[in-house]
Amino acid sequence: MIRPFRQDTAKGTIDGFHVGPGDGPSLLMLHASGTGAASLIKLAERAAARGWCAVLPNLDGYGETRVSGPDAMTRHMAVARSVLGGMDGPVPAFGHSMGGFVTLRLAADGVPMRRISVFEPVAIGVLREHPEDAAKLAQDTRAVERIAPMMAAGRPEDAIRDFISLWNGDNWDDLPEKVRQSIVAMAPQINADTASVSFDTHSAAHYAAIDVPMTLAGSEHGPAPAQAILHRLGNALPHARRVTINGAGHMGPVQKPHLFEDVLPLD
Repeated sequence: MIRPFRQDTAKGTIDGFHVGPGDGPSLLMLHASGTGAASLIKLAERAAARGWCAVLPNLDGYGETRVSGPDAMTRHMAVARSVLGGMDGPVPAFGHSMGGFVTLRLAADGVPMRRISVFEPVAIGVLREHPEDAAKLAQDTRAVERIAPMMAAGRPEDAIRDFISLWNGDNWDDLPEKVRQSIVAMAPQINADTASVSFDTHSAAHYAAIDVPMTLAGSEHGPAPAQAILHRLGNALPHARRVTINGAGHMGPVQKPHLFEDVLPLD
């Protein structure tokens, strides 16, 4: 049911997983920063149980995926474009956090997708145009501005602890040691991701032209910036379905996949 894949493209190498029957309809699933394609396997298995074949690529810098491009976001979008281009016609897509941001950016660029569902996408640029969002934007900015200088000083744990505490919803010191070590190992990639994602300047109006059926999903215990982003996107996309997942936080698709089956864009 779970089949690793690896493909060479004009942009570079892309790997990941197919989850589900090979002859089932395809569903693209894009992971969050600091995780990787494997983080969505449990959720993908729920789509597979309904006959879907979920395609989970590692975004650039994760797994063995390495593609060319000037910054992390451009490279992540190139990965998703390439995978979508290899599918038969427009398919539905689900994105978690950074993966949700990639999904939104592709949809706004007119990349064909049948329907999309994004869970707490880090489209941070939508908060820059509203003074009332300044305090929530500042939460992310303060955490992100620590990352690059602390990484340069050789202190990866200090670099990412505030960022992880904000977005994952768990105090860094309360995380199990094994989990902290795993996240610290991803610190260089988190640094690359935040350098282009957290300083994004695309306003909510940039997404207003998206004309595919969409679900904007948030969590009951998600971080304040994520809730504000969804509010701004919802105003720009009034026909989008809004969903709140009770009993979950920002990492819900990874930690509590059983709560998210209805958020997947299965039609």
